[in-house]
Amino acid sequence: MSRRAWVLSCALCVLPGVAFAQAEGGAPPPEGGGQGGPPPQGPPPAPPPPNPKVIRKLRQRFEREPTVSEVQRAALRFFRVNPERVEGYMAGASWKALMPDIEVNFNNEMAKNDRTLKDAIYLTRFPDGKEFEDTRRLSYVIGVRAHWALDRLIFNAETLDVTSLVGVQEGLLREITSLYFTRRRLLTAMALNPPQDPGEQITESIRLDEITANLDALSGGYLSREVRKRVGE
Repeated sequence: MSRRAWVLSCALCVLPGVAFAQAEGGAPPPEGGGQGGPPPQGPPPAPPPPNPKVIRKLRQRFEREPTVSEVQRAALRFFRVNPERVEGYMAGASWKALMPDIEVNFNNEMAKNDRTLKDAIYLTRFPDGKEFEDTRRLSYVIGVRAHWALDRLIFNAETLDVTSLVGVQEGLLREITSLYFTRRRLLTAMALNPPQDPGEQITESIRLDEITANLDALSGGYLSREVRKRVGE
């Protein structure tokens, strides 16, 4: 066998294996070792810059609306746990032992006694008359007693009940703060990047109404009342 015939026979043996590999795994990899598929895309385009007029209008709205501190104070007054009232509760519980426990008793007694007397001597002198005696008795008894528990000047368990109001204050302030700034973030998103889908617009509007209603429920309607007064909504 000549050298040319030997090379041709080797090539015929290799080609079927290459064809089978291409049928099983697809096209051979491109030159340079890269993988198949479309070329990678670039980063998404940046959103357009916000409108300065919208930002200015939003800032003016926030400046006119009640601050978070004002809403917090309104909520504390509504639930009667503002610091001034709690301090009054503490002072009252501390000095309560100086006030005695007053006990008042009232008793009413009424008695009536009828007496009729007839005798022979009386009838001979007054044949048409008789002796009659009517006795009535009425009495009122009022008693007042005062009791002091001076040991409560040292420690009064009712001060612990008043101290528990501090936890109510903390929880209320945290809830007001969270709802207040969630509402502002939602207003900002709706103003700078309003949703295009009508369903999403309705959903965001309902969420805003829900947050505002919760703030009103915790502050006695203070937020909506002040927004209508200051912003005109």
